[in-house]
Amino acid sequence: MADNTPALRKRQQIENAGRTMFLWVAGAAAIVGISAVLSLSLVERITFRQEVIGEKNKTVDTLKKNNETVETLKQQVRVLNTNPALNATPRLAGTEAISVILDALPANPNSSALGASLQQKLLNVSAVSVDSLTVNPIAGVEDTGEESSSESGGENEITFQFAVTASNASSLKQVLRNLEKSIRVIDLTSVTIEQQSSRITLNAEGRAYYQPETKVELKEKSLRP
Repeated sequence: MADNTPALRKRQQIENAGRTMFLWVAGAAAIVGISAVLSLSLVERITFRQEVIGEKNKTVDTLKKNNETVETLKQQVRVLNTNPALNATPRLAGTEAISVILDALPANPNSSALGASLQQKLLNVSAVSVDSLTVNPIAGVEDTGEESSSESGGENEITFQFAVTASNASSLKQVLRNLEKSIRVIDLTSVTIEQQSSRITLNAEGRAYYQPETKVELKEKSLRP
């Protein structure tokens, strides 16, 4: 009977070599996979840090430009404060001439204040009676607790209508002069005058303006980690 021991040993060695090779291949594949994941993570971190550095550089550039603009703005304000027309315009005691511009274009519509100004000052002329006065609050901007009129003006505009009656034309002229001299910017878009016997009625529609304030503030921006 032939001895099969050398053949068995050779087969066993082949099987052992195959298992060893499999373990080496599996280990190499695991190392390659881990390396790929670590490399991808490293690339993402580098990219994220580059984005952070880029945003910081943008912020620095913006701050530099703002600082350069500040002096120019200060100089322009100084020039405006010496403007003869602004200095000649009535204003509160102790305030600078440039405050007239803020009064002409308030930061919010404040329809109630406009209505009070029209009724108590601009339309309050001797021998003139105010028959009607309507100031239309701006829907979505002013919370008046009442329904806003459907007649809305353009951007940053408040519309209003009024009717006044006088016994002479000179009193109505004074009303128009008051509107023209008002510190707050007012335009009359429609004016009609009717006379019935000794009474003269002036019906007018107009608009006033406001300029929402610009807020300058630092903000935080979240970047993808």
